[in-house]
Amino acid sequence: MRSRRGKRYSLLMTAAVMVAAMAAPAAADPLVPGGTFTDDDGNTHEGFIEAVAAERITLGCNPPANTNYCPGQGVSRQQMATFLVRALDLPATSTDYFTDDTGSVHETNINALRASGITAGCNPPANDNFCPTATVTREQMAAFLVRAFGYTDTDPTDRFTDDDTSIFEADIEALAAAGVTVGCNPPTNDLFCPQDPVLRSQMATFLGRALDLTPTTPPSVETANFARVYFMYDQPAGGPFLAPVARYLADAATPEVAVDLLLGGPTAAESSQIPAFSSEVPAGTTRNGGIDVAGGVATVDLSESFDDGGGSATMLARLGQLTYTLTAFATIDKVMLELDGVPVSIFSSEGIDISGGLDREYFFGAGAVPEILVDTPAAWQYMSSPITVTGVARVFEATVDWELLDSDGLVLTDGFARASIGGPFWGEFTFLPTYSITDRQVGTLAVWETSAMDGSRTHLRETPVWLMP
Repeated sequence: MRSRRGKRYSLLMTAAVMVAAMAAPAAADPLVPGGTFTDDDGNTHEGFIEAVAAERITLGCNPPANTNYCPGQGVSRQQMATFLVRALDLPATSTDYFTDDTGSVHETNINALRASGITAGCNPPANDNFCPTATVTREQMAAFLVRAFGYTDTDPTDRFTDDDTSIFEADIEALAAAGVTVGCNPPTNDLFCPQDPVLRSQMATFLGRALDLTPTTPPSVETANFARVYFMYDQPAGGPFLAPVARYLADAATPEVAVDLLLGGPTAAESSQIPAFSSEVPAGTTRNGGIDVAGGVATVDLSESFDDGGGSATMLARLGQLTYTLTAFATIDKVMLELDGVPVSIFSSEGIDISGGLDREYFFGAGAVPEILVDTPAAWQYMSSPITVTGVARVFEATVDWELLDSDGLVLTDGFARASIGGPFWGEFTFLPTYSITDRQVGTLAVWETSAMDGSRTHLRETPVWLMP
């Protein structure tokens, strides 16, 4: 039986779901595994759903999170209005044409559609009603699209055998001639199914073809490429501390790509979530040339601005971000730093000695590493059961407790793990939570030390992760 955690977790999960929605990739960006929506994975129309989402023609069906598309739902007339207004960028109008759409969130778009001449109404000859909640049939959809896109050519072969009695037959044939529809009974496709409702998944394909968009199917979790980039995370208390973020890529991650992502700083979504990610790397810092890796040592050359500013905590944090980002690669154990081609042995005006190179242990006790650091999973990483959780901890009796929560803040599973050594030293820990869910969703991995004094949770680290069924 799942149990519900308190308000603190509700706030985190609400932020997590909202960030996931805000972080939906732009059209030119690689799609994260599973894509923009959680409920269309494997759907025949998923590629076009992603295409129309990238164009902001659809935002989703479960505001404000908008993590679902509801592909199997029928399209209502009011939804059709919004799809077409966004697709064609139709201007708004001050005229209120219909009496039955007052209060509809789509009312502005309904009136814009009427002003454009794409719709007249649903109760001729008066046509003072729009019937906003009525489901659009496939033949009605054909009429909407023919008017919207101005199709005039028809198919001389009378493509379909089941639309002969439809008043929209000419529109259906024009839609087929334009290549927007191929039929409803593949592979023969001699039927159009004019009376069937238009599903939201089908609507994405109709609009995608009409707009000549390229369908883009997102990668699977098993084949997705990502880089682990370390920023500063405003948690546990006393932070911010080092924490990794998963950045998904079209191609395989390289040290150069990871460092460039680090230098670019957190995304708007990462920096606005609660708890927030930030960076101590000065804005405008650039990488000079490639990164040489030999014998487990990476030599990276950055612009001189990397040591701008002051404060030992700030300087150690930015060095930690660079070191942990690079040592996330299995081939790298240590980092040597150059600034504008000059090897650095004493870093910044704080006089930090890095002549021996930088490894992860260099930062233990230096203020950038929390008492519990979760390395895997990174924030927003896509995980399947069982999850492999790794990290380091400096805790009493080497014991860390953990919970895995679903998108509603309910406990999927919990337990404890032991680090390889207890305080006052950092020890490594690994555990493998298993869970069972039916839908892809944002969950939270919570890891903490239970206080020997009062049983409270100390050094709490919460990581938002995508959980896959």
